[in-house]
Amino acid sequence: MKALIARYMGGHNPHEFRVYVIQSSTLKRFVVVEIILGPIVYNVALYLCHNAILAGVGSWAGTEGLKRLPLVFRKIVGT
Repeated sequence: MKALIARYMGGHNPHEFRVYVIQSSTLKRFVVVEIILGPIVYNVALYLCHNAILAGVGSWAGTEGLKRLPLVFRKIVGT
């Protein structure tokens, strides 16, 4: 455990104060996709296939697909 703590603290000054900035749009997107759309996709997949494992996989695939959808449109358009 000491080695892990030493490796973590090796590059950091213990008196250093760090500030992490999270944009509100990123936070809103996370709330909408993960917290609202995730359970909706899960319930739809559970209704369609009547299997909790497949519904969980479908929910995961659906939310990940929605996250990557803007990248696909950018590649199609070419910008």
